[in-house]
Amino acid sequence: MPPSISSSFNIQPFLGSLGPGRKTVVFRRRQIIFSVGDRSDSIYFIESGSAKLTVTSAKGKEALVAVLDGGRFFGEGALDSDQLPRSTNAIALTNLRATRIEREAMLHLLRAEGRACHGFISSLIRTAEEFKGELANNLLYASEQRLARALCSLSHADEHSGYQRATALSQQELANMVGITRQRVNALMKRFKKLGFIDYAGGLRVHGSIWNVTGES
Repeated sequence: MPPSISSSFNIQPFLGSLGPGRKTVVFRRRQIIFSVGDRSDSIYFIESGSAKLTVTSAKGKEALVAVLDGGRFFGEGALDSDQLPRSTNAIALTNLRATRIEREAMLHLLRAEGRACHGFISSLIRTAEEFKGELANNLLYASEQRLARALCSLSHADEHSGYQRATALSQQELANMVGITRQRVNALMKRFKKLGFIDYAGGLRVHGSIWNVTGES
């Protein structure tokens, strides 16, 4: 999945303009960054690694909202004028390095710098469009196709092969993301491996031919 920041928007000067209102933070894999109900006092920009956004039902069932990689902002709800509490959980999927930006520092910069404001808004629009695309996928495609598309969205180019390295997610997390059972994910992953769409050489690898999944079986 490509970064949300426009190629014409240089993020480093943008971050540098924040001064003491920002700091670099590091999270270990599976470490909680923030939880539903926490105070919305900052937003984050991922420098490296991946994070997931989730919600949990009253009965403890988790639903995966999004997986975000380097070049992404998250926690932008902190900029709402009502400063509502966090509406999702944010958890590091891998070891994660990010810039934590204080709410007031971000608001001050966006008010003062038109280019910074435009670049940031563009990134939010791209993210919103991708979320709508994922929702459409869940409505239009069979479970087999949805899982194939999810694996592609989690993948990154491996310069040493024709495969893509996929962000590590458990089968239950994939099930939550796609909206099917873990057992169904397990069966489909076995089928994908048999057909040569994926393999597990040094971690999960996804081949481009997975786009040939029809969802008819």
